[in-house]
Amino acid sequence: MNKFALGLMSGTSADGLTLALLNVKAKKLICFKNYFYPKNLQKEILQAPNYSTAQIAELNFKLGKTYLTLTQKFLKEFKINKGNISVIGLHGQTVYHNAKTPCTLQIGEASFLAKNLGITVANNFRPSAIALGGQGAPLVPVFEDYFFTDKTPKILLNIGGISNASYVRKGKTFGFDCGPGNVLSDYAITKLSKGKNSIDIDGKIAAGTKPDINKAQKIAKKFEYKKIISLDRQDFTGPFFKKYFPKLTLKDISTLNYLTALIIAQNIKKLILKKYNVKDLYISGGGAYNKTLINNLKNLLPLNIKILDTLNPMAKEAACFAYLAHLTLNKIPVNKNLIKTSKNTIIGVLNLP
Repeated sequence: MNKFALGLMSGTSADGLTLALLNVKAKKLICFKNYFYPKNLQKEILQAPNYSTAQIAELNFKLGKTYLTLTQKFLKEFKINKGNISVIGLHGQTVYHNAKTPCTLQIGEASFLAKNLGITVANNFRPSAIALGGQGAPLVPVFEDYFFTDKTPKILLNIGGISNASYVRKGKTFGFDCGPGNVLSDYAITKLSKGKNSIDIDGKIAAGTKPDINKAQKIAKKFEYKKIISLDRQDFTGPFFKKYFPKLTLKDISTLNYLTALIIAQNIKKLILKKYNVKDLYISGGGAYNKTLINNLKNLLPLNIKILDTLNPMAKEAACFAYLAHLTLNKIPVNKNLIKTSKNTIIGVLNLP
Protein backbone atom coordinates (compact mmCIF):
# COMPACT_ATOMS: atom_id res chain seq x y z
CA MET A 1 0.00 0.00 0.00
CA ASN A 2 1.33 3.44 -0.95
CA LYS A 3 2.14 5.40 2.19
CA PHE A 4 2.92 8.92 1.17
CA ALA A 5 1.42 12.02 -0.43
CA LEU A 6 3.63 14.60 -2.12
CA GLY A 7 2.70 18.28 -2.13
CA LEU A 8 4.01 20.97 -4.51
CA MET A 9 3.59 24.65 -3.66
CA SER A 10 4.62 27.84 -5.42
CA GLY A 11 3.29 30.92 -3.65
CA THR A 12 2.51 34.48 -4.67
CA SER A 13 6.13 35.54 -4.19
CA ALA A 14 6.90 33.23 -7.16
CA ASP A 15 10.45 32.69 -5.93
CA GLY A 16 10.51 28.92 -6.12
CA LEU A 17 8.83 25.54 -5.70
CA THR A 18 8.53 23.77 -2.34
CA LEU A 19 8.01 20.00 -2.24
CA ALA A 20 6.90 18.17 0.91
CA LEU A 21 6.47 14.43 1.39
CA LEU A 22 3.84 13.60 3.99
CA ASN A 23 2.89 10.42 5.80
CA VAL A 24 -0.76 11.31 6.29
CA LYS A 25 -1.68 8.47 8.63
CA ALA A 26 1.27 9.12 10.95
CA LYS A 27 0.91 12.94 10.71
CA LYS A 28 4.58 13.11 9.86
CA LEU A 29 6.56 15.22 7.42
CA ILE A 30 9.12 12.87 5.85
CA CYS A 31 11.18 15.46 3.99
CA PHE A 32 10.89 18.73 2.13
CA LYS A 33 12.95 21.13 0.07
CA ASN A 34 12.55 24.49 -1.64
CA TYR A 35 14.06 24.94 -5.09
CA PHE A 36 14.54 28.55 -6.15
CA TYR A 37 13.49 29.61 -9.64
CA PRO A 38 15.88 31.39 -11.99
CA LYS A 39 15.32 35.16 -11.90
CA ASN A 40 13.96 35.22 -15.45
CA LEU A 41 11.27 32.63 -14.61
CA GLN A 42 10.23 34.53 -11.49
CA LYS A 43 9.99 37.68 -13.61
CA GLU A 44 7.78 35.89 -16.14
CA ILE A 45 5.44 34.64 -13.41
CA LEU A 46 5.09 38.06 -11.80
CA GLN A 47 4.32 39.64 -15.17
CA ALA A 48 1.82 36.90 -16.11
CA PRO A 49 -1.35 38.81 -15.05
CA ASN A 50 -0.66 41.12 -18.01
CA TYR A 51 0.12 38.37 -20.53
CA SER A 52 -1.80 37.45 -23.65
CA THR A 53 -3.63 34.15 -23.96
CA ALA A 54 -0.74 32.72 -25.98
CA GLN A 55 1.83 33.77 -23.38
CA ILE A 56 -0.25 32.29 -20.52
CA ALA A 57 -0.53 29.00 -22.44
CA GLU A 58 3.23 28.88 -23.01
CA LEU A 59 3.97 29.66 -19.34
CA ASN A 60 1.45 27.02 -18.25
CA PHE A 61 3.43 24.36 -20.11
CA LYS A 62 6.83 25.75 -19.11
CA LEU A 63 5.84 25.54 -15.44
CA GLY A 64 4.44 22.03 -15.90
CA LYS A 65 7.79 20.89 -17.29
CA THR A 66 9.62 22.73 -14.49
CA TYR A 67 7.49 20.98 -11.86
CA LEU A 68 8.35 17.62 -13.42
CA THR A 69 12.09 18.36 -13.51
CA LEU A 70 12.19 19.55 -9.91
CA THR A 71 10.05 16.66 -8.67
CA GLN A 72 12.38 14.17 -10.35
CA LYS A 73 15.32 15.97 -8.73
CA PHE A 74 13.59 15.82 -5.33
CA LEU A 75 12.86 12.09 -5.61
CA LYS A 76 16.46 11.37 -6.58
CA GLU A 77 17.97 13.64 -3.93
CA PHE A 78 16.00 12.07 -1.08
CA LYS A 79 16.12 8.54 -2.57
CA ILE A 80 12.33 8.25 -2.65
CA ASN A 81 10.73 5.31 -4.42
CA LYS A 82 7.89 6.82 -6.44
CA GLY A 83 6.00 3.57 -5.96
CA ASN A 84 5.49 4.63 -2.33
CA ILE A 85 3.66 7.79 -3.37
CA SER A 86 -0.10 7.43 -3.72
CA VAL A 87 -0.83 10.94 -4.99
CA ILE A 88 0.73 14.31 -5.79
CA GLY A 89 -1.01 17.51 -4.75
CA LEU A 90 -0.23 20.35 -7.15
CA HIS A 91 -1.26 23.84 -6.14
CA GLY A 92 0.03 25.45 -9.31
CA GLN A 93 1.04 29.07 -9.71
CA THR A 94 -1.62 31.67 -9.02
CA VAL A 95 -1.58 34.34 -11.72
CA TYR A 96 -4.92 35.90 -10.80
CA HIS A 97 -7.26 35.71 -7.83
CA ASN A 98 -10.29 37.90 -7.16
CA ALA A 99 -12.54 37.11 -4.23
CA LYS A 100 -15.03 39.81 -5.18
CA THR A 101 -16.03 38.20 -8.49
CA PRO A 102 -15.02 35.49 -7.34
CA CYS A 103 -12.60 33.79 -9.71
CA THR A 104 -9.09 32.37 -9.65
CA LEU A 105 -6.46 31.02 -12.04
CA GLN A 106 -3.56 28.70 -11.22
CA ILE A 107 -1.29 27.49 -14.01
CA GLY A 108 1.37 24.77 -14.33
CA GLU A 109 0.15 21.85 -16.44
CA ALA A 110 -0.42 18.80 -14.21
CA SER A 111 -0.27 16.31 -17.11
CA PHE A 112 3.54 16.43 -17.18
CA LEU A 113 3.72 15.05 -13.64
CA ALA A 114 0.93 12.48 -14.03
CA LYS A 115 1.99 11.06 -17.38
CA ASN A 116 5.75 11.02 -16.83
CA LEU A 117 5.84 9.84 -13.20
CA GLY A 118 2.88 7.46 -13.40
CA ILE A 119 1.35 8.99 -10.27
CA THR A 120 -2.16 10.42 -9.94
CA VAL A 121 -2.07 14.21 -9.53
CA ALA A 122 -4.74 16.24 -7.74
CA ASN A 123 -5.06 19.95 -8.55
CA ASN A 124 -7.64 22.72 -9.16
CA PHE A 125 -8.28 22.97 -5.42
CA ARG A 126 -9.17 26.66 -5.39
CA PRO A 127 -11.68 26.55 -8.30
CA SER A 128 -13.37 23.60 -6.59
CA ALA A 129 -13.93 25.67 -3.45
CA ILE A 130 -15.20 28.67 -5.41
CA ALA A 131 -17.62 26.49 -7.40
CA LEU A 132 -19.43 25.74 -4.13
CA GLY A 133 -19.62 29.32 -2.90
CA GLY A 134 -16.24 29.68 -1.19
CA GLN A 135 -13.55 32.26 -1.92
CA GLY A 136 -10.88 29.73 -2.88
CA ALA A 137 -8.37 30.93 -0.29
CA PRO A 138 -7.03 30.24 2.16
CA LEU A 139 -7.30 26.44 2.06
CA VAL A 140 -4.61 25.80 4.67
CA PRO A 141 -7.12 25.66 7.60
CA VAL A 142 -8.06 22.18 6.32
CA PHE A 143 -4.51 20.98 6.94
CA GLU A 144 -4.09 22.96 10.16
CA ASP A 145 -7.22 21.41 11.63
CA TYR A 146 -5.83 17.94 10.86
CA PHE A 147 -2.20 18.51 11.85
CA PHE A 148 -2.19 21.06 14.69
CA THR A 149 -5.41 20.83 16.71
CA ASP A 150 -5.22 19.90 20.39
CA LYS A 151 -6.76 21.17 23.61
CA THR A 152 -4.82 24.44 23.51
CA PRO A 153 -6.10 27.09 21.06
CA LYS A 154 -3.51 28.81 18.93
CA ILE A 155 -3.11 31.18 16.01
CA LEU A 156 -1.12 30.05 12.98
CA LEU A 157 0.13 32.90 10.80
CA ASN A 158 1.65 32.18 7.41
CA ILE A 159 3.56 35.07 5.82
CA GLY A 160 4.17 34.44 2.14
CA GLY A 161 3.47 37.03 -0.54
CA ILE A 162 0.09 37.41 1.17
CA SER A 163 -0.49 36.65 4.85
CA ASN A 164 -3.15 34.31 6.19
CA ALA A 165 -4.08 33.60 9.79
CA SER A 166 -6.01 30.72 11.35
CA TYR A 167 -7.54 30.23 14.75
CA VAL A 168 -6.89 26.56 15.45
CA ARG A 169 -8.87 24.64 18.05
CA LYS A 170 -10.64 21.31 17.85
CA GLY A 171 -14.05 21.87 16.27
CA LYS A 172 -13.50 25.64 15.88
CA THR A 173 -10.75 26.07 13.29
CA PHE A 174 -11.16 28.83 10.72
CA GLY A 175 -8.83 31.02 8.68
CA PHE A 176 -8.65 34.08 6.47
CA ASP A 177 -6.24 36.22 4.50
CA CYS A 178 -5.25 39.00 6.91
CA GLY A 179 -3.24 41.35 4.70
CA PRO A 180 -0.02 41.68 2.73
CA GLY A 181 2.97 39.55 3.56
CA ASN A 182 6.29 39.93 1.77
CA VAL A 183 4.64 41.50 -1.27
CA LEU A 184 5.01 45.15 -0.20
CA SER A 185 8.70 44.88 0.58
CA ASP A 186 9.47 42.61 -2.40
CA TYR A 187 7.66 44.86 -4.87
CA ALA A 188 9.34 48.02 -3.54
CA ILE A 189 12.84 46.54 -3.57
CA THR A 190 12.35 45.11 -7.06
CA LYS A 191 11.22 48.52 -8.28
CA LEU A 192 13.99 50.48 -6.54
CA SER A 193 16.72 48.10 -7.72
CA LYS A 194 15.26 47.89 -11.24
CA GLY A 195 14.92 44.13 -10.90
CA LYS A 196 18.42 43.40 -9.56
CA ASN A 197 17.09 42.50 -6.10
CA SER A 198 13.67 41.38 -4.89
CA ILE A 199 13.94 40.70 -1.17
CA ASP A 200 14.93 42.41 2.08
CA ILE A 201 17.00 39.61 3.61
CA ASP A 202 16.27 39.29 7.35
CA GLY A 203 14.58 42.71 7.22
CA LYS A 204 17.97 44.44 7.32
CA ILE A 205 17.00 47.30 5.00
CA ALA A 206 13.81 47.95 6.98
CA ALA A 207 15.83 47.98 10.20
CA GLY A 208 18.10 50.72 8.85
CA THR A 209 15.61 53.58 9.21
CA LYS A 210 12.59 54.48 11.33
CA PRO A 211 9.11 53.86 9.89
CA ASP A 212 6.62 56.66 9.33
CA ILE A 213 4.13 55.31 11.87
CA ASN A 214 1.51 58.02 11.25
CA LYS A 215 1.47 57.30 7.52
CA ALA A 216 1.27 53.55 8.14
CA GLN A 217 -1.64 53.99 10.54
CA LYS A 218 -3.59 56.09 8.05
CA ILE A 219 -3.10 53.55 5.26
CA ALA A 220 -3.84 50.56 7.52
CA LYS A 221 -7.32 51.91 8.27
CA LYS A 222 -8.20 51.26 4.61
CA PHE A 223 -7.34 47.59 5.09
CA GLU A 224 -9.24 46.73 8.23
CA TYR A 225 -11.48 43.88 7.11
CA LYS A 226 -15.00 43.50 8.47
CA LYS A 227 -15.33 39.82 7.61
CA ILE A 228 -13.41 36.77 6.44
CA ILE A 229 -11.69 37.73 3.20
CA SER A 230 -9.44 36.35 0.45
CA LEU A 231 -6.68 38.47 -1.11
CA ASP A 232 -4.26 38.51 -4.05
CA ARG A 233 -0.80 40.08 -4.43
CA GLN A 234 -2.27 42.40 -7.08
CA ASP A 235 -4.13 44.14 -4.23
CA PHE A 236 -0.75 45.40 -3.00
CA THR A 237 1.35 46.10 -6.09
CA GLY A 238 1.09 48.71 -8.89
CA PRO A 239 -2.13 50.62 -8.05
CA PHE A 240 -1.39 50.42 -4.31
CA PHE A 241 2.03 52.03 -4.72
CA LYS A 242 0.74 54.62 -7.17
CA LYS A 243 -1.81 55.70 -4.58
CA TYR A 244 0.15 55.51 -1.33
CA PHE A 245 3.86 55.59 -2.28
CA PRO A 246 4.06 57.51 -5.59
CA LYS A 247 7.61 58.74 -4.86
CA LEU A 248 9.09 55.55 -3.50
CA THR A 249 12.49 55.73 -1.77
CA LEU A 250 14.66 53.25 0.12
CA LYS A 251 13.53 54.81 3.41
CA ASP A 252 9.97 53.65 2.66
CA ILE A 253 11.02 49.99 3.12
CA SER A 254 10.87 50.51 6.89
CA THR A 255 7.37 52.02 6.67
CA LEU A 256 6.19 49.21 4.38
CA ASN A 257 7.51 46.62 6.81
CA TYR A 258 5.71 48.27 9.71
CA LEU A 259 2.55 48.70 7.62
CA THR A 260 2.58 44.98 6.78
CA ALA A 261 2.76 44.09 10.48
CA LEU A 262 0.11 46.67 11.36
CA ILE A 263 -2.46 45.38 8.83
CA ILE A 264 -1.86 41.79 9.92
CA ALA A 265 -2.13 42.70 13.61
CA GLN A 266 -5.30 44.77 13.34
CA ASN A 267 -7.14 42.01 11.47
CA ILE A 268 -6.03 39.29 13.86
CA LYS A 269 -7.25 41.45 16.75
CA LYS A 270 -10.61 42.13 15.11
CA LEU A 271 -11.42 38.71 13.67
CA ILE A 272 -9.84 36.46 16.32
CA LEU A 273 -8.83 38.15 19.56
CA LYS A 274 -12.14 39.99 20.04
CA LYS A 275 -13.95 36.65 20.12
CA TYR A 276 -11.47 34.06 21.38
CA ASN A 277 -9.03 33.76 24.24
CA VAL A 278 -5.68 32.70 22.83
CA LYS A 279 -2.10 33.25 23.96
CA ASP A 280 0.20 31.73 21.35
CA LEU A 281 0.87 32.62 17.72
CA TYR A 282 3.15 30.53 15.48
CA ILE A 283 4.63 31.97 12.28
CA SER A 284 5.48 30.09 9.07
CA GLY A 285 6.40 31.07 5.52
CA GLY A 286 9.28 33.17 4.21
CA GLY A 287 8.26 36.13 6.37
CA ALA A 288 9.14 34.12 9.46
CA TYR A 289 12.79 34.98 8.72
CA ASN A 290 12.25 38.74 8.42
CA LYS A 291 13.46 39.77 11.87
CA THR A 292 12.21 43.34 11.58
CA LEU A 293 8.73 42.19 10.60
CA ILE A 294 8.61 39.72 13.49
CA ASN A 295 9.73 42.41 15.97
CA ASN A 296 7.02 44.75 14.67
CA LEU A 297 4.41 42.03 15.13
CA LYS A 298 5.62 41.38 18.67
CA ASN A 299 5.17 45.06 19.48
CA LEU A 300 1.68 45.18 17.96
CA LEU A 301 0.11 41.95 19.21
CA PRO A 302 -0.48 40.91 22.87
CA LEU A 303 0.59 37.34 22.11
CA ASN A 304 3.44 34.96 22.69
CA ILE A 305 4.88 34.93 19.14
CA LYS A 306 7.14 32.09 18.02
CA ILE A 307 8.42 30.53 14.82
CA LEU A 308 6.47 27.34 14.04
CA ASP A 309 8.35 24.42 15.58
CA THR A 310 6.10 21.36 15.18
CA LEU A 311 6.61 21.48 11.39
CA ASN A 312 9.28 23.27 9.39
CA PRO A 313 7.87 26.78 8.78
CA MET A 314 8.74 26.61 5.09
CA ALA A 315 7.00 23.27 4.53
CA LYS A 316 3.48 23.92 5.82
CA GLU A 317 1.73 24.98 2.62
CA ALA A 318 3.30 22.24 0.48
CA ALA A 319 2.29 19.72 3.16
CA CYS A 320 -1.21 21.17 3.04
CA PHE A 321 -1.59 20.33 -0.64
CA ALA A 322 -0.21 16.85 -0.08
CA TYR A 323 -2.99 16.38 2.48
CA LEU A 324 -5.67 17.87 0.21
CA ALA A 325 -4.54 15.49 -2.54
CA HIS A 326 -4.90 12.56 -0.13
CA LEU A 327 -8.46 13.65 0.68
CA THR A 328 -9.29 14.05 -3.01
CA LEU A 329 -7.87 10.65 -3.97
CA ASN A 330 -9.79 8.91 -1.20
CA LYS A 331 -13.00 10.89 -1.82
CA ILE A 332 -13.00 12.30 1.71
CA PRO A 333 -15.06 15.50 1.90
CA VAL A 334 -13.69 18.64 3.50
CA ASN A 335 -15.77 20.23 6.26
CA LYS A 336 -17.53 23.26 4.76
CA ASN A 337 -16.64 25.41 7.80
CA LEU A 338 -12.95 25.08 7.00
CA ILE A 339 -13.29 26.41 3.44
CA LYS A 340 -16.46 28.51 3.76
CA THR A 341 -18.40 26.62 1.09
CA SER A 342 -22.08 25.71 0.92
CA LYS A 343 -21.58 22.05 1.85
CA ASN A 344 -19.05 19.41 2.81
CA THR A 345 -17.29 18.55 -0.43
CA ILE A 346 -14.34 16.90 -2.13
CA ILE A 347 -11.79 19.56 -3.03
CA GLY A 348 -9.67 18.96 -6.11
CA VAL A 349 -9.64 17.28 -9.50
CA LEU A 350 -7.72 14.09 -10.30
CA ASN A 351 -5.35 13.78 -13.27
CA LEU A 352 -4.73 10.10 -13.93
CA PRO A 353 -1.35 8.76 -15.11
